[in-house]
Amino acid sequence: MRGLDNFIEEERKLFKIQVENIVWDDITWNIENWLFHRGTNKLFSFKSQKRFSKELPNYYLKTDGSPLPYPYIDFVKSCISYLKRTKNQKYASLNAYLNEFKRLYVIMHMRGEKSPEKLTRWHFEEVINYLKTIKYKNLYDSATNLKVISNILDSRRITDHPINFIHNIIPVNNYYSKKEITRTDVDYRNEDKLPSYEALKAYAECTNVPINPNEEILLRAIDLLIATGMRVNEVAFIPYDCWVEKKKLDENGKPIKDANGRIIKYYGLRYYAEKKFQDRIHWLASQDVDFTRRAVFRLKDLTYEVRKIARFQEKTGRIWSFEKEKKISSHDFINFLGFKKINYLHGYLKRNGINYLKTDKSYFEYRTEKKNEKLVHYSRIYRAGDIEEMLLKKKINHNQLVQRRGNTNKTILKTSDLLIIKFEGAFRFKRTNNIFKVFPNRILTKEINNALGVKDDYESIFERRNLTESDGSKIRLTSHQPRHWRNTLYELAGLSNVQQALAMGRQNLSQNKAYQHTTIREKTRLHQEYLSFNSVTDKINFLHQGIRNKTILGEMTDTYHFLKSKEGINNAESFLKTHGLAIHLTPFGGCTHDFSQSPCQKYLQCWNGCSHLHRTNTPGETERLKEQLEISIRILKKMKEEKSDEINKKWIDDIQNKIINIKKAIAIPLTSNDNNIVKIFPEGIEITKPNYKKKNSSV
Repeated sequence: MRGLDNFIEEERKLFKIQVENIVWDDITWNIENWLFHRGTNKLFSFKSQKRFSKELPNYYLKTDGSPLPYPYIDFVKSCISYLKRTKNQKYASLNAYLNEFKRLYVIMHMRGEKSPEKLTRWHFEEVINYLKTIKYKNLYDSATNLKVISNILDSRRITDHPINFIHNIIPVNNYYSKKEITRTDVDYRNEDKLPSYEALKAYAECTNVPINPNEEILLRAIDLLIATGMRVNEVAFIPYDCWVEKKKLDENGKPIKDANGRIIKYYGLRYYAEKKFQDRIHWLASQDVDFTRRAVFRLKDLTYEVRKIARFQEKTGRIWSFEKEKKISSHDFINFLGFKKINYLHGYLKRNGINYLKTDKSYFEYRTEKKNEKLVHYSRIYRAGDIEEMLLKKKINHNQLVQRRGNTNKTILKTSDLLIIKFEGAFRFKRTNNIFKVFPNRILTKEINNALGVKDDYESIFERRNLTESDGSKIRLTSHQPRHWRNTLYELAGLSNVQQALAMGRQNLSQNKAYQHTTIREKTRLHQEYLSFNSVTDKINFLHQGIRNKTILGEMTDTYHFLKSKEGINNAESFLKTHGLAIHLTPFGGCTHDFSQSPCQKYLQCWNGCSHLHRTNTPGETERLKEQLEISIRILKKMKEEKSDEINKKWIDDIQNKIINIKKAIAIPLTSNDNNIVKIFPEGIEITKPNYKKKNSSV
């Protein structure tokens, strides 16, 4: 017990010194000023979660949502404090660890255990087992977090015996491994990251015909995701005065005009980058301007009423303009609170402890389904101040975008300063009357994802119109797919990595690869076209020009431009003339394998039937093939004369196979006017092959 007590006491003291606004013993921590983040959840709850219990198999003992027991709750708090203090973990990571602690407690609860000293390797393995049972998507992340918790227990010697938890979960990703790549991968594209063609067509139908103004707010927000490729939180925090126009100037500083005499302009959106928190401008391509302009200016019109109420609340700190002592009838404010029937409103106020003063003479009349019976509900008189005090407790914080500077927070944007805002309940499509017009707020990521069909229990914009994928399945998009889609289009269009990063507001060029969902066939197209020239000189000139213009990418291109920037153009050109001669060219033909994707599986074994080897009809190619054939025949003769054993036999078989294949290459008829490359082994093992899917690609 001493190890556990010392750990808890040590972290409690350090926590109280470093964090002023949180009481250690509270069941719920308000982490808004401690773990700064842009999300809406500002609380860490140290209660067992019913959600985990619902996922469990029947033989587990369910938890009821009560606080975690002592001393386990203090151990969990100590670990959260420890990870923040020693590893500077952010909100998302600490929240993930908290979930793993709660999962561990589910197993402990089943055995009536309350102390972390009772934890064993079995507890951790059992968590993994039940996560596998429910087919948990992020299994590797959970297992990795459990490993960190196990290490804390072992390093602080809290358990009687070391846990030494080791998992064998392999991270699931779609990157290519160094295994031999099969035919099925040549046209493989990570379509899960991209919207399907049918989904984009369906969205076009939705965005051009909104059902109501509230849905149009959602659609215009999604328009901006598609038009810009921004991250969803960057779109959610676009400021109201975002539209930027800049005149295009000539070398003398004068505006440039088009053929009709109109000044040519650049157009962009001002936004705050989610990473590095910088005020930036996203400049728009000409084809995106009209689409984006419609979204921006429609959003300004659609949010006029919401913005007016938000500004009033920010300025006065109140909910509405009713005087606090004024007696108001249900008639006066039922539209503010968005209830369809007055008895629903009365029930809501009663549940929140608001008593009415008297019954009003006015009434609402409803017809029932039985024999046209009439129900009459009389209005009630309330004190406006009582209702306002209750609503103030539920009001959201209008300081939406806050920047941490030292020990203080600076408000950058309030609710009324944001472009995309709405009333609470505006997107409850099945409850259109239940809109609380006293609670303006920004659009949330989950609301966009729900509209795009992420969850089954929310009606998406596609389901409202009976639109489906080509195979009849539900259309499911996410708020991040437009970013992957746009980046893939940039890659297919031939933009360099630097240009892609600038267009996507990305600072780390290495992250581009995760958003480039092109097939290997598309990536190697340039290499194969490179082989279609008639002479070596043409090929080398094409190669050099591609490296200079960054249309051919790779280490040689990076090195050339590095030398150009650091040592000047002369050194860069010298490097290019020296080393830019033999990329994908062999003495016996050209190779179309993309070495940027994976190492060659047949290194120096081109004549064993590699489908990437091509005849190119370059001068001297046939002569070199005949020379190689003579050398191979002499080697074969010499090997047969030597002592034969099992190893020697394998080499003899290999050289005989090469001789047969070289003869095939020499026998291929080529003319001097042949402009097309000829594959020597069309039946050879290609790097990949098509994989046909039901859904059509959007790129």
